[in-house]
Amino acid sequence: MAPGTHHRASTLVAPKQVPTAKASRLPLPAYMLHSLAHVELNAVDLAWDTVARFAAAPLPRAFFLDFARVADDESRHLLWCLQRLGELGHAYGDMPAHSVLWEGAQASAGDVGSRLAVVPMSQEARGLDAGPRLVDRLVGLGDARSAAIVRRIAQEETAHVAVGVVWFRGVCAALGADPGHAFRATICTLCPDVLRGPFEAGARAQVGLPPEWYDPGCWPEGERERLAEALRARKEGALDGRTAAEVQGGGRGDTARGPQTALFSSTLQDAENLGALRARLEHFVAGETARAAPASAA
Repeated sequence: MAPGTHHRASTLVAPKQVPTAKASRLPLPAYMLHSLAHVELNAVDLAWDTVARFAAAPLPRAFFLDFARVADDESRHLLWCLQRLGELGHAYGDMPAHSVLWEGAQASAGDVGSRLAVVPMSQEARGLDAGPRLVDRLVGLGDARSAAIVRRIAQEETAHVAVGVVWFRGVCAALGADPGHAFRATICTLCPDVLRGPFEAGARAQVGLPPEWYDPGCWPEGERERLAEALRARKEGALDGRTAAEVQGGGRGDTARGPQTALFSSTLQDAENLGALRARLEHFVAGETARAAPASAA
């Protein structure tokens, strides 16, 4: 389901057409909560889309349970935002919104590795960067209740990014791929413009995201050059409606499945490998969970 199709609809426009806080008729706290509510609404859709879209993939049951829990969390976050908006005298749909997050779902529809890299590890990781700044702004505006809600949401989003990181590392381990290279290659192909700072390196490190993955300044020179080419392609694509991956590939691609990366597409669809892949993935994730258990109990 595309965003904006349940609850009260918010008109979807191009990102540059979304009113700025200064141009909006909403007071600043309501403006920020409306923007966050839109993110949470998309996050609900994205989590359930991940469960449904990859139901036939060679993934353990725990994968689907994890993302069902993420969807439940995001639903609760959305309700908190809607409730607070109502308390402030406003509602979701009072201003236009963009569809950038859902475009990430379409771009990563081709395989589960891409979905993990694009959605929890990139889009949701942006919340690790922005959350503390948003809390500080709301506190500065004297809106302690909204600040408390945003702080709680930001804290819980940390677990969602961590879920993506663990499963991404697991998929890479099962395929014998280097996760750092795989992440950089996937983002460079599908959504190169998501890698914008400033980054909260400490928060990202806590969920297992090292700067060599997401900070282009830490990338090998050759990969930085490919990123620059991808960003140029993205800019060109913005002029004629194509994605960066389509510009680079020279075509429109399969819009139902989305672009696929060379790393993940073939092996994950090879029926002969499904049993072995699932077993390797289960073994890796079980080991990650066991290593994390003492820290969680402390």
